[in-house]
Amino acid sequence: MPQPTYEQAMGAAVAARNAGQPDAAMAICADVLQQRPGDPAAHQLRALLHLQSGQPVQAQADIQQSLQARPGYPPALLLAGKIARALDDLAGAAHFFTQAAAHAPANAEPAYLHALTLLEQGHKAQAAQILQALVQAHPQHAAAWFQLGVVQQDLGKLPAAAAAFQAALLHQPGYAEAAVNLGVVWQELGKLPDAMMAYRQAYRLRPDSFGRIAQALTSSPHGALWLDLAALRTLLT
Repeated sequence: MPQPTYEQAMGAAVAARNAGQPDAAMAICADVLQQRPGDPAAHQLRALLHLQSGQPVQAQADIQQSLQARPGYPPALLLAGKIARALDDLAGAAHFFTQAAAHAPANAEPAYLHALTLLEQGHKAQAAQILQALVQAHPQHAAAWFQLGVVQQDLGKLPAAAAAFQAALLHQPGYAEAAVNLGVVWQELGKLPDAMMAYRQAYRLRPDSFGRIAQALTSSPHGALWLDLAALRTLLT
């Protein structure tokens, strides 16, 4: 029986991984690397398999091997950033995401993950800049709009936060969390009727958001005291 070609072997490894058979995929990668030591694709796939199985240290060793052969390959750089995040190496993750975004500017994921990593490091203003550029390039990226709204809210830029949450809802009408946050922002701006409209939208989308809505209304100086929570539920329905 003839041995599979390199392309056939890697295709089988990818198919096994996609079929939920990581052990089979790992075994194929091992066979490939015996024949082609240092092969970047096999190391990259093995890094992904290690990461998905909760083995970030092993994943890091493989992705380093992959990047030695293809230092500017965007998918490998993106995976390296995810591995670094799994290892709590936020500075390393930010570096890899920056490189991935530079090599693949049309892909929104590296910039988005870079912004999230910066937020985890407490760099809100820098994250806001990246998110602003991201939504300009990818205006339908609802999650990026939402994160931009959260950052602007934290920075005290409430009108900008409201606009971002509205954009998130425009591109993903079922985004209940964005509706809740929009209500909070309208409330902080003293626009309680607008806040109630946003809360009503959030409650209808996800009834389990009621607790957060009730807390926001009763804890803010711009809210309202609801002694009868059943009446509040009725109002939001």
